[in-house]
Amino acid sequence: MRCKMKKIQVLICKIAGFLLKLFGRGSNFPGVLALKFDKNILSYFKMPKIVIAVTGSAGKGSTSTIISDALRKDNKNVVHNKFGSNMTPGIVTLLIENCDLSGNIKGDALVVEVDERYTETIFRYLKPNYVVVTNICRDQPPRHGHFDLVFDKIKNALTPSMHLVLNGDDPYLQKFNLDNTFNVTYYGINKNKYSYKMNKFDNINMYYCPLCNNKLSYNYYHFESIGDYYCNKCKFKRPDISYLASKIDLDNSNMIINNSHKLSIAFNVLYYAYNILAAYTVCSLLGVDEDKICSYISEMENNKKLNNLYTYKNRKIYVMNNKNENSTTFNESVLFTSNKKVSKTIVVGWKEISRRYEFNDMSWLYDIKFELLNDNLTDKVICVGPDRYDIATRMKYAGFKKNQIKIYDNLESARDMIKNKSRGDIFAILNFDYVIPFNDIMEDKQ
Repeated sequence: MRCKMKKIQVLICKIAGFLLKLFGRGSNFPGVLALKFDKNILSYFKMPKIVIAVTGSAGKGSTSTIISDALRKDNKNVVHNKFGSNMTPGIVTLLIENCDLSGNIKGDALVVEVDERYTETIFRYLKPNYVVVTNICRDQPPRHGHFDLVFDKIKNALTPSMHLVLNGDDPYLQKFNLDNTFNVTYYGINKNKYSYKMNKFDNINMYYCPLCNNKLSYNYYHFESIGDYYCNKCKFKRPDISYLASKIDLDNSNMIINNSHKLSIAFNVLYYAYNILAAYTVCSLLGVDEDKICSYISEMENNKKLNNLYTYKNRKIYVMNNKNENSTTFNESVLFTSNKKVSKTIVVGWKEISRRYEFNDMSWLYDIKFELLNDNLTDKVICVGPDRYDIATRMKYAGFKKNQIKIYDNLESARDMIKNKSRGDIFAILNFDYVIPFNDIMEDKQ
């Protein structure tokens, strides 16, 4: 009787989802409805043999998408929450859409992007074979609080049966396996022309040894606390890297893995190279031929909704999507921009800080090292959107002169300044809600 009732509930939720799509509305409502029927509805689903979970403060959406696309090209039927509905209702909706009435997931592999705070709930039922943690850093302070709280959430969700895939260049992520509980595979990037010796960021998330609390030393940095680190008082250091990228060339958008496999990078910033490397590692661990992985990833189109590079009147336009309330992604875009030794105009803005709460927290703006952009190559800094004055104030503290800082309430009003009254290449450091509108303005679609 109980099994029959569950089938009816799943059927009702499927019909609700179908009707919503019929009217052009994507929604998590089927998952919300299913959880109303049974708060433990996740226990009803039977997972495929391969379950991959990707979590972390930033990069989990891109990483899970690359994994899914590569596995599909390898002729696997993949179920994936590609639209980023990564909390419990969204994941329940995904499972309802891809199961039969008995709860069997119809796919060879399930790849899920999971919000960090929901890992305990989701992992309990999905029991992923592989868990990718892209990073843990200061992110959405009003929601997450301190990043140690996020770490605890993820750590409590893990079981010894889960194979962890971690960025070995991030000392914080080693905390997951200090007691050697888990099977861990580390990926990382070797020293390259973009590496540097002296720390450029004061806000790095962890720079003390988790074993003895001594301040860590670095042979080189990639950005923030990411690099080749070691403790000079105990044994803690960067681990052995199983999947090591070398000869990384962001200018020509390629890198070599383990000295033998060359692939293209869809967008030439370092954090995206890490996302690709994480996805490559998972696919290799699943037994996909590494030459094929290189081919699959290299053939993927850059998601121009997020990042883009094109030309306007002989000016290069770099469009970089950044997650608001996360200084790490912004800092990588700032570092990328500062490394371009050309005359430049910088555009920074967004429509909203968050869709999850009503108040705006601006503290994260002061974790971004905009000072790196304050040199004689920067012509203008264009601050756009509802929080334009907060951005402009931060730029003033970064040392920009008053005549360099231009303030506009929206992209449309900034159009003439961006296109005709500024100099050099244009570096647009934007939240996702401004990426497409910015491209439309540059292409005269608005």
